[in-house]
Amino acid sequence: MQSPSSETSTRSRGARTVATVTSLDGLVGGHPEALRDIYLSGAPCDPVGLGCTRGRLLAFEPLARVHLLVRPLVAGVARSLSPWEGKDFESGGTAGANLILGRRTLRFRCEAGSSRLDGLPTLLLSHDGLDNAWPGDRLADELREVGPGVLLGPLLWRESRSHDVTPILWWGLSKT
Repeated sequence: MQSPSSETSTRSRGARTVATVTSLDGLVGGHPEALRDIYLSGAPCDPVGLGCTRGRLLAFEPLARVHLLVRPLVAGVARSLSPWEGKDFESGGTAGANLILGRRTLRFRCEAGSSRLDGLPTLLLSHDGLDNAWPGDRLADELREVGPGVLLGPLLWRESRSHDVTPILWWGLSKT
């Protein structure tokens, strides 16, 4: 175990030990299972005061089985080709929008709630009921703080007429 004054520290989650994240860029191209473990060890974040945050796509869940083959491609897209730039939180942290190619689009509302992945507290970002066109109205995000100023979460696809969700990708934000 490293000392508390070192750049990283560790936390136990079940039989695994998860490192505290110190940089969003360090998560780019991470394996979806590793990102899930980091997310599950995180703490709920408070959206108040987040404002405009820099974002990164980190990994695509459907590509987990071929992760080693596509990791360089995913990392390249995440670092320089992704049109998604982050999120802009507004209204005291109760709502916001995604930043895509410099434009505010795909609005969401924020609320504290239970994660659909593990049932523990998380920040829920819901896109339904806000005049977002399909497929945006079927998306949901979750967000937890996994290190100082580093936020991580899954983008989830909500099945119609049910509460079942499927993780699509992992993304992160860096407080600016």
